[in-house]
Amino acid sequence: MAHEHNKPDATDGARRSLPEAPSGSAEARADREDTPETRELDGIIWQLGRISPGSDKIDWQESRRRCAEILEDLRNECPKSKHLGALVAGVEYFVAGDEHHILKLPHDPGRVYKITHGDNLGCCSYFSPCDPELTGRHFHGTGNADPFFYFRRWRILNAVGVKTRFEGFLPPQVPGQLPRFCVCQPVFRGGNPTKKEIRAAFEAIGYYEISEDAFLNFELGLLLTDAAPRNIRILDGEIIPFDAIAQDASHRVWTWILKSEDPKIQSLLPF
Repeated sequence: MAHEHNKPDATDGARRSLPEAPSGSAEARADREDTPETRELDGIIWQLGRISPGSDKIDWQESRRRCAEILEDLRNECPKSKHLGALVAGVEYFVAGDEHHILKLPHDPGRVYKITHGDNLGCCSYFSPCDPELTGRHFHGTGNADPFFYFRRWRILNAVGVKTRFEGFLPPQVPGQLPRFCVCQPVFRGGNPTKKEIRAAFEAIGYYEISEDAFLNFELGLLLTDAAPRNIRILDGEIIPFDAIAQDASHRVWTWILKSEDPKIQSLLPF
């Protein structure tokens, strides 16, 4: 389903037509599969909304105390969380950038466990229409404070075949910080693909490059950023963006796309 609420209103007559994604596009494919991982993530998003009605009005970045209270309530209600602490206690981990502690558990060697740390819930991307250094990059990683964004990210990525599974909540690392989230993914073997291979594989499922390491599905309004080779695998011809940042394209992003004079972006917007 297209996310029309994210697209800007036309200001000069009819809205420009956007290229259509193929019928096998990522989220439509995942909806047909109705995977257990995706159903569970949907359930967590629903629970979070139930505990925090009107949550779209909350500024999660500013309301840290309220955010911590809501997540603590959810942690106390989550059956998985009751056993998670014992499962990960004493297991060695390494820090993967600013987002997660990475663990492998002896009872589940085919999956990698990711636990948020510090006072962030993973990462998100901020958008800048300016590129003064001509890097081709308009999306930049930063800390995320929004729990809805965190779970929505994995739900979108599951639509592209990642199969991220929610494992539960853990207490804060430091009193006063946010509770930690734990997810896990299959171990994806293989090396980093080339950028050319990434572009071709994304285009096959309806995602087109609009900035360095950033791909947009114009029909669904879904945006994948930080889709660099280190965060991607291509297995049996299918792309798996296991650590990309996924979100709904914002009004600002759509406005920039429609006003862009970049020939590459213009080629994706026939009019």
